[in-house]
Amino acid sequence: MSKDILISFKVSLITLFITGLLYPFLVTEFSALLFYKRANGSLILNDQNKIIGSELIGQSFKNPSYFFPRPSAAGKGYDGMASQGSNLAQTSRALLKRIEAKIEEIKKNNSEFIPIDLVTASGSGLDPHISPQAAYWQAPRIAMHREVSLKRIVSIIEDLTEPPQFNLLGEARVNVLKLNLVLDQFFGPPTMLP
Repeated sequence: MSKDILISFKVSLITLFITGLLYPFLVTEFSALLFYKRANGSLILNDQNKIIGSELIGQSFKNPSYFFPRPSAAGKGYDGMASQGSNLAQTSRALLKRIEAKIEEIKKNNSEFIPIDLVTASGSGLDPHISPQAAYWQAPRIAMHREVSLKRIVSIIEDLTEPPQFNLLGEARVNVLKLNLVLDQFFGPPTMLP
């Protein structure tokens, strides 16, 4: 019987080593070698090499000269430590009130049909993308506040629209941070800050 216990103990240690140490180490190292930028957070740096954001995590923009992202249900907004959906059911009155409040807030700039991703949070609450429709919907406001032609803003949106992954999975999308950085690159930062 003690021989069986010893064998079980050895198998457990070997399994723990393989699944708890070796496999995670190999996966981490291969991802760092093959996908260095993504494995390190897809960080975006400014000219002074200071981190200003990540391609993978949304951030809030309040200035009307910038594109607005999806609302965030993560903590106080885009908090990676509190990543979660709102956990409100589609039939929830609280969810309906939140969406109605967001619609009223957005209607101040444009009263047309509002794309759903501008009033609802993503499942993680951290999504950095909006649909091209949501970007086009905001384009007139951006053009007005930046004092540039609508055609120029639409062209920037088209250039930054990412296709579905492998042209098969998901939908076309636009990264809000990248979009706003390109606006600043072409037209300079806005003079009116929130």
